[in-house]
Amino acid sequence: MRMFKFFGLALIASAALVSCVGDDDTELPNYTPLILGQDFENGAADNTILDVTGWSNFVTAGAMRWKNQTYSGNNYAEFTGYQSGDATNIGWLISPAVNLDEQEGESLKFDVSQSYVTDASNSLEVLISTDWDGTEANINAATWTALPASIPGTSATYFEFQDSGNIDLSTYTGTAHIAFKVTGGTAAAIDGGYQIDNVKISYQN
Repeated sequence: MRMFKFFGLALIASAALVSCVGDDDTELPNYTPLILGQDFENGAADNTILDVTGWSNFVTAGAMRWKNQTYSGNNYAEFTGYQSGDATNIGWLISPAVNLDEQEGESLKFDVSQSYVTDASNSLEVLISTDWDGTEANINAATWTALPASIPGTSATYFEFQDSGNIDLSTYTGTAHIAFKVTGGTAAAIDGGYQIDNVKISYQN
């Protein structure tokens, strides 16, 4: 009986050791911490004015604003001058303020597509500012720097989202805003639209 008990204890100890080794060797999935994340899945109705907490939806020409759109169960943000009646439409979708001094290695990434864009003047610019005061009146007074995002050109497939690429923000300091600025109008040559989704600002942990 004593020999049986000893043998049983040895098996238990061996199993515990194997279990510990297995736990130590388990690989955890990669985790990229986010400063900002927005997928526009806010439950808003399709084709309505975009109203997302913390984000600014402003215009500096014409009357059109960024809108919520839904397709195949996916919500995203869209701006177009189609049938606006305005010679020029300029719409700004601007992120909440982001503090770039609290971490290192920040980068921006998002999904983007275009629809019926046939002229380069019908454009989407991705911009950053560290001196905008948050008001619509002072958008043009702020300093906005273009970011090197990969934007679909006139030959891109309509409504087919592509990756913007990782855009380095690590050289910027202070409090920043990211803006998505579309220029278009009601004329057929410039009445195309742009769609954005899954906006993320991450950093190195």
